[in-house]
Amino acid sequence: MEVDYGISSYLGDRKIRVPCVLKELYSDFIVQEISADETVLRLATAPEVLNHLKKEEEKGVDDSVAVPSAITADQVSLLDAMNKDSKPILLCTEGLGKDDRKSVHEFLRLRYQGKLGSETKENGIEVNYCGVNSKTRKRKRWAKDCPNHCYFTLAKENKDTSYALGLLAKFLKYFPSSVTVNTFRTHGIKDRRAVTCQRVSCNRVEKERILSLNSRLRDIVVYDFSYEDHELKIGGHWGNRFSIILRNIPPDTQNILDDRLKDLREDGFINYFGTQRFGSCGTDTAVVGRHILRRDWEGAVRLILSNESMPGYLGTVGNAVRCWEETGDASQALKQLKGGQAFASIEAIIFRCLAKGVTSDDLGKNGKKLSNAASIFDVYVPLPGENENYEKNYVSEWYEEMLKEDNLTNSSFSSLEDRFALGETARAMLICPKDVKWKFIKYSEPRAHLQAGISTRAIDESEMMGDLMAMQVQFSLPSGCYATAALRQITGTDMGKRSMKVMWFSFSRICCE
Repeated sequence: MEVDYGISSYLGDRKIRVPCVLKELYSDFIVQEISADETVLRLATAPEVLNHLKKEEEKGVDDSVAVPSAITADQVSLLDAMNKDSKPILLCTEGLGKDDRKSVHEFLRLRYQGKLGSETKENGIEVNYCGVNSKTRKRKRWAKDCPNHCYFTLAKENKDTSYALGLLAKFLKYFPSSVTVNTFRTHGIKDRRAVTCQRVSCNRVEKERILSLNSRLRDIVVYDFSYEDHELKIGGHWGNRFSIILRNIPPDTQNILDDRLKDLREDGFINYFGTQRFGSCGTDTAVVGRHILRRDWEGAVRLILSNESMPGYLGTVGNAVRCWEETGDASQALKQLKGGQAFASIEAIIFRCLAKGVTSDDLGKNGKKLSNAASIFDVYVPLPGENENYEKNYVSEWYEEMLKEDNLTNSSFSSLEDRFALGETARAMLICPKDVKWKFIKYSEPRAHLQAGISTRAIDESEMMGDLMAMQVQFSLPSGCYATAALRQITGTDMGKRSMKVMWFSFSRICCE
């Protein structure tokens, strides 16, 4: 599958291929988002979150929430003791700045889980007791000094990001204020066939409303809430931390893998796009992209919707299918699809071809010619589109040659920027992963849990014995980089979905004998 899209090169010799099975279980592939300050999000389990909620409900307050300096210990005691018979408490805000007042509102929300309401008055912040059923109350208005955006971590297993957010919106819409999937913002989508966690923001939705959904969700948990002034932005995170299990590894390849992982830690890998960039339902999105670039809307829609192997009409594709069936309007159906992904696949193919050739005229991320002291990791390849660096760079000639084969030019990309998001304008040719770790695991049951999932625990170390061998590899990559590109550098094996299916069937057959 990889060679079909130009993924053909490695750093170093890969004559010896190490067969393996990827994603035998969803928990074999864990993705933890890394925030802009390079903090790795913690992955919480469903039992952990539910137990925490139960304990907090029993004691009525969350002691883990930091008390702002504007609130005294005596005031905390008074607030803790509030009940339905209590009179409002006025917290003096004289001399407090806007940020200090915001911290008071956030403290009251988080510590008392919606049982206390706060409202800014002329002479201070008035606190009222709202009751244990306040999660369903209708707020008259959002507190003036409270940040508008509620942040939380969403962990999911075998769920698309859009599907998980759709479930949250579905449950939340029964509360007083309207919530749709468009209420939520993320830094980007995460793998479906995996265990993932990422930050989510939503505009003017209280923590308590979202937190209460944990008891209704399956293989989805929400936790670690805060209130912020700004919503999350696409690509605003540093990257992702991967913890991956590769199963059924031949025991005699352990030394080979050790050496390759040491090399990966120092030398990195070619920053190929993953094969998932080209679709997973049988339709080649690069071919769809060609139709879009030629403005053949009907051809693009027919390609997408004629796929007989597509497992149901889900998400944005489902919207496009229904639009096509109801209207027969290809242009309208195409608008339902995620902008940019299809013809971005053409960019990916072109990048793969260009990554094979490097010269002394190479450019860095800012489009400037590299100095003699530059590292190989400073080399960036410009991508097609409205891109000044592309026009100045010698690779534009190579692009034009490849595009000419499909009767396209660079203007085919730039003229569509008002309809589609092209994304990055340059891509690093090589990437060196951070904090690379690995270990080998012995096991006996083919489907033993070797990493904990959201609702499952890993087997104890005392149980890690048997004739089968797996490898757990962990590393951090910047946003936009694909873990499968690093894995192919380690194993020398095609990590595409079709290839992994063949490996999986072979492994299953051996286990059944």
